[in-house]
Amino acid sequence: MAEKPSYRELEEKVRELEQSSQQRKRFEAINTSLFAIANAVNTTKNRDQLFKAIHLALSPVIDTTNFYIALYDKCKDSIHFPYFVDSVDEHYPPVIDVSKTASLTADVIRTGTPLLIDNTAILRRRAASHFPIPACTPSAIWLGVPLKTQADIIGVMAVQSYLDPLCYDQTDLEVMVAVADQVAIALDRKRKEKELIESEERFRRIVATANEGIVSLGADWRIVYANEHFAKMLEYELEELSGKPFEDLIWKEDVDNFATQKEERSHGVHKNFERTFKTKNGNPLKALVSATAILNDDNQFIGSFGMITDITTLKNTEAKLQETVTQLRQALEQIKTLHGIIPICAHCKNIRDDQGAWKQLETYIREHTEAQFSHGICPTCLEKHYPDLVEEVAASSKSKKPSS
Repeated sequence: MAEKPSYRELEEKVRELEQSSQQRKRFEAINTSLFAIANAVNTTKNRDQLFKAIHLALSPVIDTTNFYIALYDKCKDSIHFPYFVDSVDEHYPPVIDVSKTASLTADVIRTGTPLLIDNTAILRRRAASHFPIPACTPSAIWLGVPLKTQADIIGVMAVQSYLDPLCYDQTDLEVMVAVADQVAIALDRKRKEKELIESEERFRRIVATANEGIVSLGADWRIVYANEHFAKMLEYELEELSGKPFEDLIWKEDVDNFATQKEERSHGVHKNFERTFKTKNGNPLKALVSATAILNDDNQFIGSFGMITDITTLKNTEAKLQETVTQLRQALEQIKTLHGIIPICAHCKNIRDDQGAWKQLETYIREHTEAQFSHGICPTCLEKHYPDLVEEVAASSKSKKPSS
């Protein structure tokens, strides 16, 4: 028969079972916390809600009486504290020049590794460092882990106790590391979502205020989106255009051309062309269109995007200019013809115009050219019509000659 275990052995066995049970319960609590954090990553709407959810989920497995999340800006070499709960310090000021600061948070950022440190080691580090010391109360024990993405370190998550130097152990560090990985992924995703939302909002503002018509069509060639300017161009209310067949807006003479353009766009062709649209009131509107196909990841056509510029005024101006040029050419041809057949009186030199009126030579030339006349008397006419004046001028000239 096997020997019966002694009382001490039974007591030791019970202690081991209790420790094993406690450890199993703790791991179960840790798994529950990790699941809650993973769920929070997927369900929280913003960063602040996520931080609160992480703090709450960690509380059953780690003392989070003093807990904070610091975010690091690499470009500015600074950290700020968007979330913190502290029983001693009421304010966590931003830290500038992190690389030159004697801060435990800065140490984790610089090294990229978790840190579990007690008060003695904290004070020793501060004494040995030549960097400035942040204005915060030293804790009895501090545990911080880096928040890492694939690209870089984006911050630190930390807990601390001002009273119990044995508050945290290696298991707590491992739990914090596991949580930090999820937090970093969530923060990076939230940041990208925020940037995407801001980018989309900027795009919407640009499109909404653009001084050109902007329209997006689905694969069925109905309007999916149009901006306010396009609606005003065609004299519609914006709501009236949603879902409207684009062909209904095309001038009847351009419908066949539109069918050709649809074929080109369905094959991914980008093109600039002129098109005549039909306003709500049935008036033509000439426009310059820049159309681009929208393709999915499989290179299949799913719609098109167009920018439309109203050139009606420009086209009308061009037409008037062409009409004026034609009239000028006709006038020029008419003037050239008149040069060849101008009737002129053989005696008085008056000219007969194309209406049959006789006009003085200078009057006719002034009306048909830009030439101007100044009047004088040639020597022949002077001698013929003013002989006395000629003699007087000659006598005057003789009297002025010097004697020899």
